[in-house]
Amino acid sequence: MNAPQTLTNSQIIRAKIAIGGGAAHHAFSEFWQRPDLPQVMPAMMVLIHQIMRATAPLMETASRRAAELADQDPLCARLAEYFQEHAEEEAPHPSWHLNDLEAAGFSREAVLDTMPLPDVAALLGAQYYWVHHFHPVMLLGSIAVLEGNPPTMELCDRLEQESGLKAEAFRTYRFHGEVDPHHIKEFDEAVDGMPITPRQLGLIGVSALYTSNALADCVRRLSPSDYEPVSP
Repeated sequence: MNAPQTLTNSQIIRAKIAIGGGAAHHAFSEFWQRPDLPQVMPAMMVLIHQIMRATAPLMETASRRAAELADQDPLCARLAEYFQEHAEEEAPHPSWHLNDLEAAGFSREAVLDTMPLPDVAALLGAQYYWVHHFHPVMLLGSIAVLEGNPPTMELCDRLEQESGLKAEAFRTYRFHGEVDPHHIKEFDEAVDGMPITPRQLGLIGVSALYTSNALADCVRRLSPSDYEPVSP
């Protein structure tokens, strides 16, 4: 009789997301079908920028915190390295996206002056709390969700056509659709090489489920008035 196959860390994380973390996927699927898509799509592009510009600083924070704990926790040494490398990859993306929006006719000042809604703060603020006051491993759950469902080129083509936005607005979004599958592979390889305990896998699952639900809240509550095209 063959012994049961042992799942890898990444397979367990993906299974947790598949079982309980579908809220964000459903929210985006519903959003792309909204009848007012042309009116609300600018607010979505600003939301993407708001999330994107917080990503690298959050990873840098997690890297520093993990480095502080590395002497007493062997996992944290691996986390510090992974978060720092990933932060460096993500750092230029917000500027690229902002440049794209400006080239597409958005007001740069208005994009930066649009206050992120409490849902956005809740999505990312929870990770800061967990990183500082519990364990930085929980950020892995957020990364798994935020990079785990990249847009397809077919979706980008449809959004470009139906939204009425200029093609320039989607350049960085398309880039993420191309590179995020590679990031997913890097993520899986990284976590499979980390000494993550079963309890820590559970913590990653909690973070992933929270991220999916919080991201779904951000998407479902978007309205055209969430971005004003003319800066005051």
